[in-house]
Amino acid sequence: MKKSIGLVMSVVTLALQIPAAGQALEQGPGQPVQAMVRRLELGRPVRCGGLTIVPVYLDRVVDRARYATLEDALKNGWITITEVEGGRVPQVKITNLSQRPVFLMGGEILTGCRQDRILAGDVLLAPGRKDLLIPVFCVEQGRWTHSSRSFFSKQNLGTPALRARAQERAPSAQAEIWDRIAKENAALGVTSSTGAYQEAFEKEENRDRISKIEEKLNGLPRLQADTVGVVIGLGTEVVGADVFASPDLFLRLWPKILRSAALSSLADAGNGRLDREAAAGFLRSFLDREYRSRAGLDLGLEYSSIDAAANIQALAYEGRLIHLAGFPLGAKEEDRVKVVGEGRSDGRPGRLLH
Repeated sequence: MKKSIGLVMSVVTLALQIPAAGQALEQGPGQPVQAMVRRLELGRPVRCGGLTIVPVYLDRVVDRARYATLEDALKNGWITITEVEGGRVPQVKITNLSQRPVFLMGGEILTGCRQDRILAGDVLLAPGRKDLLIPVFCVEQGRWTHSSRSFFSKQNLGTPALRARAQERAPSAQAEIWDRIAKENAALGVTSSTGAYQEAFEKEENRDRISKIEEKLNGLPRLQADTVGVVIGLGTEVVGADVFASPDLFLRLWPKILRSAALSSLADAGNGRLDREAAAGFLRSFLDREYRSRAGLDLGLEYSSIDAAANIQALAYEGRLIHLAGFPLGAKEEDRVKVVGEGRSDGRPGRLLH
């Protein structure tokens, strides 16, 4: 496979424990999260202006299931998403008309009906599931009139800051989400009569700038067949990380992740550049956290760890992690977990120390 000179894989291994091929991840609070993180490696950062993308690799893919995504399901008519009867801002109703599991990622934007919404967290829909109520937040404050009978997708994702607030699933998060959208739109010179998040993507100047970033970075994950995620940075700061069960699932959701990261960089590019060690440090911090587990909204188990430093959420099914998402919440530089590496004679970074 041909690789760009500046992007040839050079990895930082996050930990030493590697399960045998096909082995399910350990059970218990936080264990699927920690087991996956121990098997991750980071590639060389790729940058465009103040935006940094650090590719994440998995040493061995053990989950080969092909989950349908929101875009797959809507395109093929496999799901319907509608308002709850009478209208409820914090919930929408979804039915899976197909005989396959459908994965909805927290932060995906639903457009239409009485107002646009953002999914509060990951959902794995069982085949044939009917009328499941799922938590959402409004991302279009000034509209409460029907624009369509059911929700559709413009293939957008909330910015890392919006996703971090949404996956808290706290009632107080709604006001914070509206406030964040107003600030981001103002920073981008976006005027919206309904306070719509989507309009930031639709402004012509923003579309052009986002397109240029996409042209430079869109091919990043195709450099390696084992790419399962990314760590995203603005300036020297990590703003988010997404890791998936397989390269297939990541590649289908990567365009949305890249677009939201690009939009964030237009509003706040930051100063300096994120390095790989800081990205690795953020992922390694997942190992020492306490997690709570609970049944998923439909299939699977959810794992959650939220404190003043970060918001970490994950969804597992049949003992294996489908998706892991993490967002820093403003911890000070001195509070971060630092990475210590062992040198190698061939010049590649060594394994990280526990």
